[in-house]
Amino acid sequence: MTSFQQSALPTPAFLDTHRQDELDALFASLSATSAAELNGNYEGRLIGILGLSGLPKLAKGLTYGMLGTWINPWRGKQFMQTSGANQWGIGRHTSSWGEYSISESSDNASLMLDYNVAANPKLLRPILGEVRQLSNGLWLARMRYRTKDDIKTLLYFTLREVH
Repeated sequence: MTSFQQSALPTPAFLDTHRQDELDALFASLSATSAAELNGNYEGRLIGILGLSGLPKLAKGLTYGMLGTWINPWRGKQFMQTSGANQWGIGRHTSSWGEYSISESSDNASLMLDYNVAANPKLLRPILGEVRQLSNGLWLARMRYRTKDDIKTLLYFTLREVH
């Protein structure tokens, strides 16, 4: 298993080749963030997608690299104190879809993004995001899906402040 140190992570792309279990360990080691720290628009980058951990590092790097281009319409997230939404689009044309409420977890370990809001279709409502700070201006987050019996981590993503 790879050892992680925050200072050794110069860009989010560094995380592209890591398995989901390695990202789980990194996420568990990170500090909590508060809702007040995230406000505005944040560029997102998908990593650690369930089912891709078994791919060779080169294949994972290429896949996540491609998902960081125009091929993937997910651009990131917008945070507005107690709520937010995903940003989708191509080029400069973006729109919001997939709303969530924002709260701090009961143990103050993560910022929680709960998609169980009336504006979302039923398919999105079991989604629960968790965000922790990776470094100054960079956050590591995971998307989880709640079922009747369990909660599964579907993917990880990074968020970077848009200036």
